[in-house]
Amino acid sequence: MSVQLPPYRPIKRRNGLQVMVAAFHALLMRELQTRFGSYRLGYLWAPLEVILQMVIMLVIFGAVMKRTLPGMDYMLFLVAGFTPFFMMQKIATRSLGAVSANAGLLMYRAVKHIDIIIARSFLELVIYFVTFVILLVGLAFFGIGFSLDNLHMVLLCWLAMFFFAFGLAMIMMIVGHYGGELSKVIGIVFTILYFTSGVIYSVHVVPEPYLSYLMYNPFIHNLEMMRHSLSPTYPIYHVDMWYFVKWTVCVNFFGLLLYKAFENDLIRSK
Repeated sequence: MSVQLPPYRPIKRRNGLQVMVAAFHALLMRELQTRFGSYRLGYLWAPLEVILQMVIMLVIFGAVMKRTLPGMDYMLFLVAGFTPFFMMQKIATRSLGAVSANAGLLMYRAVKHIDIIIARSFLELVIYFVTFVILLVGLAFFGIGFSLDNLHMVLLCWLAMFFFAFGLAMIMMIVGHYGGELSKVIGIVFTILYFTSGVIYSVHVVPEPYLSYLMYNPFIHNLEMMRHSLSPTYPIYHVDMWYFVKWTVCVNFFGLLLYKAFENDLIRSK
């Protein structure tokens, strides 16, 4: 009695782009499960974190800032500052442990170190942008209006902040893998940035000559432009988005340069 073999079907080889998309999907699903799978509130933790910070700032500075903040409600001011800055900070700091946290997946040749950064960065972008939209809708529900006439500028500010954070993430990945105790200092650096980037206060309250020094911080230019786009009555002085874009290009160039310089060592350490 002869046994009939199944028809031969050649194995379809996937090209490089298909392999990268498959690796990105797998890493994204793993990040979702790791970040939110073990919590009862799941994805709600992202907006809750921002809302909690806003409530604390409202309690501490709300009464004062409502009198000194020109042309903008303080709640809207905080939403436009907290969400993009937190996204940038999360993307950068979570990249410090990206290599060690994904050591198992990095054993596969199809998974590159930069794929991990792309997946983690994209997830944070989606989480915090959705949080941003939810908070804006919540403000509108309570009668705090905002303008959509410059929506393109708001989206540009978000994309610029994302690409800046992506460049930082590549740098932080190398620092976290090789930096040793240097990575412990990163938290202090971001705390300083938090208080010098105009996240919780308007730069208009800072007198000269300190304001001129403060404007060297690129994040101020992004956040102030976003606030002006949402509320055109909010005045902006000395704000230059091209300055932020130049910083973004330089940070990404330096990040890619570091990644290419250490790529072979990272592959050997898999």
